[in-house]
Amino acid sequence: MSVFSNIIKDLESFAAKVEGAFKKLFGEAPSWITIAQGVLTYLGPIVVTILTLGGGSALGDEANTIIANIKTDLATALATVTTADAATSLPTLLASIQSQLPALLAAVKVSNPASLSTIENDVSIIDTELTALLNAVPATA
Repeated sequence: MSVFSNIIKDLESFAAKVEGAFKKLFGEAPSWITIAQGVLTYLGPIVVTILTLGGGSALGDEANTIIANIKTDLATALATVTTADAATSLPTLLASIQSQLPALLAAVKVSNPASLSTIENDVSIIDTELTALLNAVPATA
């Protein structure tokens, strides 16, 4: 278990921060759709950061393929948030992204320990935020 895992567990999720900021500004919590849009928009640059830290091709072909899939799934999830069936389809997309994260970590071919730690931290953030978002999506009837 990484040191970063413990740190991440102690941090508030981005979704909680969005909710808190909205409560302060508007006196009420945002809808789960607003939270989802914020979280999904926030996660995109983190995925790009992983590419940057790994030096792109230095990550390895498998890791780059997984990152491309995650980026596509994030874009699809963001486009899905405002659709009528978002509460039904979004959890599947988010679970798909989460299921790719362990494979991404296993596929990363970075020898620099600092870069590897940062990548592990970023992947943990993505996982934590997706879990928070999955918890925010209302249950379908």
